[in-house]
Amino acid sequence: MSSLLRGKPSSRSFASVTVTTEADGLSDAVNISGLTLSAIQMSTAWTEARVGFRASIDGTTNFYDVYDTAGNFLTYPTSASRVVALDPAVFSGLQQLKLVSETSAGAAVAQGAARAVVLGLSEFVTAD
Repeated sequence: MSSLLRGKPSSRSFASVTVTTEADGLSDAVNISGLTLSAIQMSTAWTEARVGFRASIDGTTNFYDVYDTAGNFLTYPTSASRVVALDPAVFSGLQQLKLVSETSAGAAVAQGAARAVVLGLSEFVTAD
């Protein structure tokens, strides 16, 4: 029998991060322990770039680029005033997360000004 995602009452939450104008295109870190990333609400003034991720699985200050299972930088195309729905399974197990404004090849894209981005966080639940 295949495993299905099933909704249940949960402690859904959100967090806001700011992607800076620095050349590295990074946001501040957010602790998502016990939850997983399921959506991103982009700033109304987002400078055209993909959104990528750096993460820590052990809660330390060591952050690493996040790759997909094919070995590519994990990035999503986006633009201003958009909500991007994500597969929460991809982000399960991460404790600390930073967003990166970047190209699909992982090159940083500086934002024109500091941009507030809202992260939708939820529990990741699978059927038994």
